[in-house]
Amino acid sequence: MLIFRILFIVLLLSNIAFYSYSKKNTPIQRKFIAVDDKVNKLTLLSELDTSKSIWEETQPKPQNTPSEVFNQECYTVGVFNSKTESTAILNALKKDVLKIRTRKIISSQEAGYWVYIPAKESRNEALDIGRKLSELNIKDYYVVTGGENENTISLGLYRDVNNADSRLQELQSKGFEAKKQIKIEQWPEFWIDYSVASDQVYKLPDVKQINPKISANKVECNW
Repeated sequence: MLIFRILFIVLLLSNIAFYSYSKKNTPIQRKFIAVDDKVNKLTLLSELDTSKSIWEETQPKPQNTPSEVFNQECYTVGVFNSKTESTAILNALKKDVLKIRTRKIISSQEAGYWVYIPAKESRNEALDIGRKLSELNIKDYYVVTGGENENTISLGLYRDVNNADSRLQELQSKGFEAKKQIKIEQWPEFWIDYSVASDQVYKLPDVKQINPKISANKVECNW
């Protein structure tokens, strides 16, 4: 019986010693605290608000993994005059990219300087102004017959501002209430934006072989 008691005490002391050792060597779990609370939070591509984008995908894709998000490259392709014109390249890229979309923007530029006499209340008043211009040998004018500028007397569209100013001064010196306005041309442009895994770039087709008029430019992945 004494031997069994001694053996029991030895085993008990061994368990106590093992427990104490394990407790001492267990790593302390620490909560991560940012060094600087002013540092901007990192936003993944998959977290960005894309509700206003036009996404064009062949089939639903799974959520991007962290490695895909960080090991990717982004490009923009264009410019296309219509969305239909972009279809061939869109279809060629779809199967090898992470995300792809078409994007429409409105471009504008100054078309010139319009010299005119503001619209009159009636067609007869506008024609009367036209007759006075003719009597003073002032040519190259016409009375607008419809649209938002109806009954306006147009006196020319000039690319050179100096020519427009010269025409304006001539008319004003003869008593006409002439004005000058910058005319703006606007037109739609279409682009394709896509992101691709860095190790898959080599698989993508050369877009210039599909459409020699456009090009692909590398951009920051911010959409």
